[in-house]
Order: sequence, then structure tokens, then C-alpha cells
Amino acid sequence: MPDPTPHTHGLTRGLAFGLALAVILDTAGQLLWKFAVERLPDTPAFWPTIEAVAQQPWFLAVIAVFLCQLFVWLKVLENADLSFAQPITSLSYLTVCGFSWMLFDDHIGPLKGVGILCVLAGVLLISRGKRQTHADPDAQA
Repeated sequence: MPDPTPHTHGLTRGLAFGLALAVILDTAGQLLWKFAVERLPDTPAFWPTIEAVAQQPWFLAVIAVFLCQLFVWLKVLENADLSFAQPITSLSYLTVCGFSWMLFDDHIGPLKGVGILCVLAGVLLISRGKRQTHADPDAQA
């Protein structure tokens, strides 16, 4: 009979890979989204914007990346509780910020720098904590 009680595990190699891939895909998706939006015509009208989006192949790439991220996220959540996994993926805030600075010449001032340090500290603290996940109901006891 399967054990329904939560089990505490360390960060496995597979989970670390899944979390890293989720961060990479989120970063890629956000950057592609910005890239695609910059190629839209500058119009305040709703329907011409929708038509431009439908004709812009970069938006298909955005959708594909976010669909891949969805499947990765589903696998991550099979192996970790949300209160552990979600804060770890906040690392994408840092990667998006850094790549936005490099690719789009976004400004990173002192307050953003402090924010980056706070996010890093939070991820470090959460990654040191234990995670819980429920036993796989299909696993042999």
C-alpha cells in the first residue's frame, strides 16, 4: 500500500535540472516576448495590433517556449512542493534583468541591484530548506 505521508528529500539532480530549465525557458520566453513586441507597429488600435501579432512569427516562438515551460513545470511540481519550487524560479527575474540590460539597453540602477541581491538571498535561503512532496501513489511501497 502506498505511503500517503509527505517525504522530505534533498534537491535531486533531476529536480535541479527541471528548475534550471524552467528558469531558462521563462527567461527565453520573456526576452522573445519583448523582441516580438518591439516589432509591432506603433498603433493604439486594438484590432490592427491583433492582426500584427497574428502575422508576427516571433509570437509563435513565444507560445512554443511557454508551452515547453508548462510541461517542464508540470514535471517539477511532481517532484517538489510549490512553496519550494516557485521561489527558486524567481531566479528568472535576475536573468531577465541581466539579459534585458545586455540586449535591450535597459537601465539597472542601485535599487534594482538591491532587489537582485534580495532575490538571490531569498533563493539561497529557500534552496537550503527542506522540501516536501507526497509519495507517488503509483509507486510500490
